[in-house]
Amino acid sequence: MSFLSDEEKDALSIKRMIFHVVGKTLEDPILLKEITPPQHQDFFLERVKSSLRGNLFAFKEHSPTEVLLRGISKGGDFTEETQKLALDFQSRHKKTMSVGVFFIFEMTAGYGVTVYALVKYDNEDVVRYVLDEAEGATVPKLERFRESFVRKPEAMQKIALVRLDAKEGGQIMVRDRSNVAHISDYFEGFLRARRVNVPADMSEKLANALKDTFKQHRTSLPDNVQRSGVNRIYETLQLGLRFDPDDCEPLLTAVFGPLAEDAPLRTTLKRKLRDQGVSEETFDVDPERVQKPRRHVMETAEGVQVLYDAGKRPNVIDRADGRQEIVILTARVTRDDAEIEASPRRG
Repeated sequence: MSFLSDEEKDALSIKRMIFHVVGKTLEDPILLKEITPPQHQDFFLERVKSSLRGNLFAFKEHSPTEVLLRGISKGGDFTEETQKLALDFQSRHKKTMSVGVFFIFEMTAGYGVTVYALVKYDNEDVVRYVLDEAEGATVPKLERFRESFVRKPEAMQKIALVRLDAKEGGQIMVRDRSNVAHISDYFEGFLRARRVNVPADMSEKLANALKDTFKQHRTSLPDNVQRSGVNRIYETLQLGLRFDPDDCEPLLTAVFGPLAEDAPLRTTLKRKLRDQGVSEETFDVDPERVQKPRRHVMETAEGVQVLYDAGKRPNVIDRADGRQEIVILTARVTRDDAEIEASPRRG
């Protein structure tokens, strides 16, 4: 299940916003007032929407972050409660944290749906130019800014989107650029949260999504992939790669071969990953949780099937006339009989 549905993502808007200045050069954060009404909503909304993929967490009992956000949701002082959040955030990581700001957005995602975005945004040192056309000549004027917000994703070092449950607890979607496959220790401590999906279980779910997709699109794939698609899935996942929904092209190519941008297989895989609950998660694949295929099938152009267990593949010999010969060496044949067919139903 996704953190937000497609309809909720489309309806996302900023209701309230505030930020506080944090960083290692500060003994305490610089606490600011609420920005009201919210400014440059299109810029910040685009930044939040660009990070709508992440790892799913849930609050542990007695999470201070949950308590403060729940206080805001019940009408508490927005400025005062977010200042407490900033103080806690700064206290956990002030020794090495780069200077920047800690944003808190209160957002709506359709009727009755409130989402809080907690964002650590790094300051960027930028130089901008302004063209001065005085006296008939165009002269560039350069201005340097050290406190600025930029579009590049790397500037948002950490983002947690919080969706509170009705009475207690809530879902959190986290994207932490210092630990993409999980979450940094201090940010986990700040949120006081646990991961919902265990990476080992997600490895299994990823394998299932890939196998279901292969089964549905097998006939449209190249011959070499059709012949050994399940083996390719297993061998690829045994490499212990990292699954990142924003960068899964290497995985797709390794399993299915090169794919066109509009290949229907891509849509199917997205749906299968969503069905398995891993469409937005980033995690390191655990090879031990990817079950090795035990039963194998060899099928000929004439429709003959040979079933065999792993490690007992029959020999295939290439003949001079282009055909292939399958050789099975056995102690004895134990069955050579017609298949028992199900009796037809009587009307």
